Amino acid sequence: MLDFHQKRKLRSVINSPITQGAIALLALIVGWSAYVRYDIAMEMRERRVEAEQAAMALEARKAALEAKVEYLSSERGIEAEMRRQFDVALPGEQVVVIVEEENDEPEVLPLSSSTTPKGSSKKWYQFWR
Repeated sequence: MLDFHQKRKLRSVINSPITQGAIALLALIVGWSAYVRYDIAMEMRERRVEAEQAAMALEARKAALEAKVEYLSSERGIEAEMRRQFDVALPGEQVVVIVEEENDEPEVLPLSSSTTPKGSSKKWYQFWR
């Protein structure tokens, strides 16, 4: 057990301003370090979420490309792609062209939009109509 004078000496060393300052400085350093680590952890969490979203987008693109490759590796897919790009037909096939009916009457347009029909005069305050 410590002697009474030793306890008093230990208390005076611990309660001295230099020791208290060193303890406070050490607490500030540990607190700052904890804050920096927390900030880094939050940034890494945000980056992880962004990376997961990018990975999901890439997985969806991969699935779409795999489906397209599978379609194009089949006989039907090859034929459809050839027909689409090169306008080819098998022997005996005929092409049907659907044409819309055209209006034989030409559309008459006024020469300028600023002219008004005769008989309809606007007042000076009705310029926005």
